Order: sequence, then C-alpha cells, then structure tokens
Amino acid sequence: MRRIYHRFPQQVDLDFDLNRPFRDVLRCLQRLHNTHTTERQENGLLKRRILVQISDGRTQFQEMAGLPPLDETVTEAADFRLDLQETLLTPDRRLPVAANIFLLRIVDKGRTTECFVAKEGRNAGMDAMALRTLLKGACE
Repeated sequence: MRRIYHRFPQQVDLDFDLNRPFRDVLRCLQRLHNTHTTERQENGLLKRRILVQISDGRTQFQEMAGLPPLDETVTEAADFRLDLQETLLTPDRRLPVAANIFLLRIVDKGRTTECFVAKEGRNAGMDAMALRTLLKGACE
C-alpha cells in the first residue's frame, strides 16, 4: 500500500537516489525514529534529535512508535515528515537552537530508492543537502 501525503510540494529542494532497495530504506527510517546525535561545539554540546512520522490517510502524519514493520505493509512509495530538533546543552541549561522540518518522499526504483526532499519553512539551520548526508550515512 502506498502511503502518500496529498499536500507534498510539487517543487522539491533536492532529488537524489539511495543505493539501497526500498524495503531497506523503510527499515532504516523506522530505526532512525527517536534517535539523537551529539556534536561538540565551542559553547557546549549540540544535540540533534530525529523524529520520523509517516503519512496516514493522505492528510496527516502518524508517529512511527508502535507501528508494525513498514517493509511488510508499504509498497511503491511513502511520504515521511522528519523533525530534526537541535538543542545546545550547556552546564547551566538547555537552549533550543532550531527545529528543522522536512518532507521526504521515497519511491521504489528496484535496486535503488529515489528520494525527494522539501523543507518546511525557510528558517536557518539544516538544509536538504545536510538531510541527504544524514540519510546516506544512516541507510547506505
């Protein structure tokens, strides 16, 4: 079953291929949900939390937690909403830095998976190329 969001933008910020089958990318995105990375910066530790949602009913997104394995139920194409929250951790407090929200469409192309990325809003922070790097590192 395809899980498509009907308001996915017609113009995307980036189009690229992952050299993994569609099912592998679905499993990878499911594993990425609710994970985080950290990076030391000059004024503290930067924590990036990744929340992944999948399209549900063509009009909304559903949390990945508690869903059965997607590779058994989703075919052809799927739309995701990725929320990448950045927080600066200092000895005194936690400071929210940015909330980057991306829409991601993945399409089955046999041995590869085609990905389309569109960022919601135009605020500073991560761009589509940074998300591509994150996905390639996590899924390939």
